[in-house]
This record gives sequence, structure tokens and C-alpha cells, in this order.
Amino acid sequence: MRPAVRLTRRQDGGFRLDGVAAEAIEAVPRGAGFELDAFDRGRVAWSDTELGWILVAGNDDRELGRTTALEADRVSSPSSVLLADGRLFRLALTGASDARVELGRWDVPGAYVVGTSAAAGWTLERTPAGTLLEVGPELWVLAAAEIGRLDGWW
Repeated sequence: MRPAVRLTRRQDGGFRLDGVAAEAIEAVPRGAGFELDAFDRGRVAWSDTELGWILVAGNDDRELGRTTALEADRVSSPSSVLLADGRLFRLALTGASDARVELGRWDVPGAYVVGTSAAAGWTLERTPAGTLLEVGPELWVLAAAEIGRLDGWW
């Protein structure tokens, strides 16, 4: 993994993640979410009931993780990211004039990843604590979908 992950919005309304895997992860709009070129053509779909994104594998519809927001509107309250292995993360939009996001755990202080808005997208950088965090691309995809929602991309 490269030190920074780059999240950009695609012209078709989807998103692209560079730096998570050997090749970029592309998310193409489909229905109420996105089809991915990862996770055996997995999907990320918005759930009005859950107020969040649900990531499922394409080959067996197994849930890989989900987000939950306190409100459907773009707000400064944090969102939760729950992975299938039970780890629960907190994604918070901070800063009024210089927006940034912080991804950490709910049960310990500090961020694992700090994201800053730059050049029509976001640069997500691991903190020293984040370099020790072992996660698959599921966390990055769910965080990207939620960051896009908070940034008003969809």
C-alpha cells in the first residue's frame, strides 16, 4: 500500500480509489449505489432504512460491511463503519473552513486515517497509528462512499 490513498469522483458520478490495491478500485453508478470492479463485482448500495451504505460481495451477496449515519443529510455528526469481522470505526467530517475527515475507532482516541480535500477529490493519509492498522479494501470502499455523500457528490 502506498502512503496515501486518493479518492476522486468519476465523470459518470461514481468514484475511484487509487493506492488501496495494486490497481485502482472503480465504482460505477448502478441503481441506488455502485458496482465495483473488486470483490467479484461487488456492490455498495444506499439503504434508506439503515441510513448508510451496505457493501456486498458479487459472487455470493455476503455482506462485507456497512456504514450508518445519524442523519441522511450532510451533517457534521460522525458516521459508523462496521466491518464483517466486527470492527467498528468512526468517520467524522471536521473543520468548517478547511474540511477534513478522520477515520478512527469508536473505542480508542485518535485517527488512523486523515483525509483532506484537494484537487477535485480527497487525499487519505494514514497516521502513525494507522500504519499498524491491518484492513482490507472494504474499509476504504465504505469510507469513500460515505466521504462522497458527506461532500455532496451524491
